[in-house]
Amino acid sequence: MNLLRQPVSVVIFEGGRPRTSVEEEMAAVRKAIVLDTIETIGRAGEVDQVILCTNFADLASEAASLGARVDFKTRRFRFGRRLLDVIERYRLDNVIYLGGPAAPLFTEDDWRFVASELRRRKNVVLQNNVQSPDIVAFTPAQALSAIPLPESDNELGFALRDLGLERILLPNSARVNFDVDTPTDALILRLSRKGGPRTVQTLDRLSWDDRRIRGAYQVMTAPGAELVVAGRVGPSVVTYLNMNVPLRVRVFSEERGMKALGRQRRGEVVSLLGFLHERVGSRDFFSLLSRCGQAVLLDSRVLFAHWHRDFDDWDRFQSDLGRPDLVKDPVLAEFTGAALQAPVPVVLGGHCLVSGGLWLLGDMLVEAGIRLG
Repeated sequence: MNLLRQPVSVVIFEGGRPRTSVEEEMAAVRKAIVLDTIETIGRAGEVDQVILCTNFADLASEAASLGARVDFKTRRFRFGRRLLDVIERYRLDNVIYLGGPAAPLFTEDDWRFVASELRRRKNVVLQNNVQSPDIVAFTPAQALSAIPLPESDNELGFALRDLGLERILLPNSARVNFDVDTPTDALILRLSRKGGPRTVQTLDRLSWDDRRIRGAYQVMTAPGAELVVAGRVGPSVVTYLNMNVPLRVRVFSEERGMKALGRQRRGEVVSLLGFLHERVGSRDFFSLLSRCGQAVLLDSRVLFAHWHRDFDDWDRFQSDLGRPDLVKDPVLAEFTGAALQAPVPVVLGGHCLVSGGLWLLGDMLVEAGIRLG
C-alpha cells in the first residue's frame, strides 16, 4: 500500500448459495465479472487494495492469485454489519463498495476517476444511481457506524446522504449503470461482446436462448421504430436514446427506488400496469403492450411486487429465459407463456434491463452507425 497518499480501498461483496443449475450458471458469470474487475482495478493503479468478501472458495483462491485481499466467511451475514466489520478490521477510510457484478464495463479510467474523487473530497458519497446504487464510494468510511446499518446496498446511498454526506452522482453512461443481476442482463452483455476476457468466455459457454433480445435489438435498428419500455425507467437513459438514436421510446416508468425506499419490503408497491394486468389477464396484457410498439422491454419485478409475490430465483430466472414449462408457480408460468406468445418480441428482466441494459443497447446502435443525423 502506498503510504504517501490517502489510501483508497475497493470492497467487493460476492457470494451466495446457488441450489439449481440456472443459479450455478449465473454464479459462474458473476465470478468471472469479479475476477475481470479485480484485474482492471489493478491496471488502473489508483486503488491501493481490493478486498473481496465471499463465501465461494474457488473465487477466493483465484482472486487472491490476482492480488486481492480475501475476507472469506461461509456463515450468513447482514449486509451493513459485514461492511462495517470490514471497515473497522482493515481500518479503511476511503471506500469504494460494489456488488460483485456491478461494474463489468468499468474501464481503468473509471476506477482512476472514482479513486481520485475520494482523495480530493471529504464527507462525500459517490453513487452510480440515485434510487438503487450498487456502486457506492464514500469517505470517511466510519460514517457507516453513525447510521442505522442498511439491509442492502440499495439503501446505503440514501442512509449516508441522510447523515449529511454530500451526494455526487457518477457521470451517466452504460458503463456506470450496467450490472448483471439476471439472465437477461447476461444475454445483453453477451450480445454486446463487451466485458473482460473471463466474462466473455463464460457467457459464450451458456446455452441460453437469446432470440427475444436479438429480436428486440433488431427492431431498435430500424429508424423510427417504437420501443415499449416499462418498469423502473430513469430519465437519463431515455434522454440518451432521444438524443442519439432514431428510435421512438414509449415509457411507462413506475416504482423507481422501490427497494431502497423500503416500499417493496413494506408491501406498498402499486403499478398501473399491474392493475391493467389484473383487469385483462396475461394474454390480453401482452397483446395491448404489443399494440404500443414493435418490441417490449419489461421490468417484471415491479409487477411481482405489485402482486405481493416473492418468487424464488429459479422461477424468476426461468421466466426471464422464456421457459414457462420450468416455472413452478402457475401464475408466473402463465405470465411467461403469454409473453412468449405476444406478436412482438417481449424481453423480461429486472431493473438493469430498462436502465443500464437499455443504455448498452443504445450504445450498440450508435457504434453500428444507427444514430440521429
